[in-house]
Amino acid sequence: MGRLWAIMIKEFIEIRRDPRTLGLIVLMPILLLILFGFAINLDIRQIPTAVCDRDRTPESRALAEGVFSSGYFMPVEAEACGREAELLDRGSAKVYLEIPPGFGDRIASGILSPIQILLDGSDNNTASVASGYVEQVLHDYSIGYSSHPRGAAVPKALEIKSRVWFNPDFNSTIFITPGIVGLLIMIIGVALPAMAVVRERELGNLEVLLSSPVRPWEVILGKMLPYGIISLVVVVLIVLTGVAVFQVPFRGSAIQLMGQTLVFLLATLGMGLLISTIAKTRAVAYFISLLTTLLPTFILSGFIFPVESMPLPLQGVSFLIPSTHFLIILRAILLKGVGAETVWPHTLILLGFALVVITISIRRFRAQMT
Repeated sequence: MGRLWAIMIKEFIEIRRDPRTLGLIVLMPILLLILFGFAINLDIRQIPTAVCDRDRTPESRALAEGVFSSGYFMPVEAEACGREAELLDRGSAKVYLEIPPGFGDRIASGILSPIQILLDGSDNNTASVASGYVEQVLHDYSIGYSSHPRGAAVPKALEIKSRVWFNPDFNSTIFITPGIVGLLIMIIGVALPAMAVVRERELGNLEVLLSSPVRPWEVILGKMLPYGIISLVVVVLIVLTGVAVFQVPFRGSAIQLMGQTLVFLLATLGMGLLISTIAKTRAVAYFISLLTTLLPTFILSGFIFPVESMPLPLQGVSFLIPSTHFLIILRAILLKGVGAETVWPHTLILLGFALVVITISIRRFRAQMT
């Protein structure tokens, strides 16, 4: 145990003396928090919108005011009637809403009144979100008008009441913060341990360590455990920052969160050890680590884009990425407050992945040392 502790202390000293490694550990979490927490926001607001009111009645003005008071739309071009093609072509407006003449009289008489809505589909994401926003505004207006004195006789065939659980305000930061945790652990738990072992091999220190009384498993653990400890500290800091600064809810158990993180760390540290047996230089180890952690986690794990919307072959690939299952577990613990009985399939997958990777890594490591 004393030999293992000595190797761990040595690794911590090397981390402190290596500015590149220290920069990754200290600056990466801060940079990602600032970038994803403040700069990147998936919520779409202030959509440029032009309204053509050909009715000019209190009812039509109330509809236009309802659109802009929602906070999702920004008025442009006060005189927009007849200029829909020009506004959409120039990009001055992303949404064009036209209220026809006689709109107020029709809805007061219980007659359906058509409303024209044109969307700029060149940006399909904005168009899709804006369409949902407009439908919600019209739905709220319809319900509100049904109790208006002039509309009191208008029957409501259906009243819709929807509730959004876990993230009622559709705050994208609440959705992204668990992904930052998974992304950072993948980088710290894979890239840094891999480069640490390769560095010892490049300097010739690995053979010296193995020829000493230190056992091979003590060398491996001594190199891996410091980065596991650092990863746990990063998880605590990111979660606390998310809760304190970005109002990310923490509805689950802190003990369960740490336990699930340890399982994920086994998988990431195993990947780091495996890469260290493949790469011959630190540059190659760093490149392979980023290729197998950053890109898959960012694109294929559900961090930003839902896995369900991907083609089936890519869904199969995402199933093999540990961060995919860890993000599901994180969001379940933080946002839903569920217990281990709900996420156990993903925990078993992570354990199986860790067992396979660690077994292959140890065999390759022993073969290279003999």
